[in-house]
Amino acid sequence: MTTKRKPRWVYRLRRALLFIPAIVLTVYAWPHEPADEEIDDAAAQTDVTRETGRYTIVARQAVKEDESVRYAYDVVVHGQPDVETLQSISHDVIDEVTARDTFQAALIRFYDHEAYVGTESPLGEAVFAPDGDWSLADMTEPGTYEDMTFGWQLIEKEWDAQLTDQEANVWEAWNRVYEAEQSDDPDLKAKVTRAISTKYDLNPETVQQIVLKQNVWAAL
Repeated sequence: MTTKRKPRWVYRLRRALLFIPAIVLTVYAWPHEPADEEIDDAAAQTDVTRETGRYTIVARQAVKEDESVRYAYDVVVHGQPDVETLQSISHDVIDEVTARDTFQAALIRFYDHEAYVGTESPLGEAVFAPDGDWSLADMTEPGTYEDMTFGWQLIEKEWDAQLTDQEANVWEAWNRVYEAEQSDDPDLKAKVTRAISTKYDLNPETVQQIVLKQNVWAAL
């Protein structure tokens, strides 16, 4: 599958249109009255990593959907790659994983920081399967890689909107607590924000801004 890169002004216009509603929605939904209730931090996740110069495979899962053999790989890229570089990394990842895994389809989810693994991939995805289609895995035998091609859904990012390492770590802590609570409490975001601001010795407004920044980064 071949992808044609659009002019940069197309990507920037698209991001500008997405940026405004992302901010409006987050600000509108955010509770402004922090509460004093304490919230326990969620347990940390651990992953076995495989690192190369341009990327790190941080997670590998067998996907059970039908009788076909499928794998999903979470990949953290290094640097600030464009779409063409992500396509090149896709080939490198498949070359690596096919040396140890035998499958009929593979999904690569791209992240710019390990803190986001487990969420929707902000850099997009690549599928390696018959006709580049995840659903056509049963059209070939496991390990018949010459019958497979790439299908890409990659995102050209505006890297000046990227979170710093510290901001990503703060967001990860915030998100873990928020997801662990599973509560309908309308003040939950404010409670989590207060707990994380105390943990990292930050103003609640700073934590709120970091969460907003990550929401915009994920949407662009």
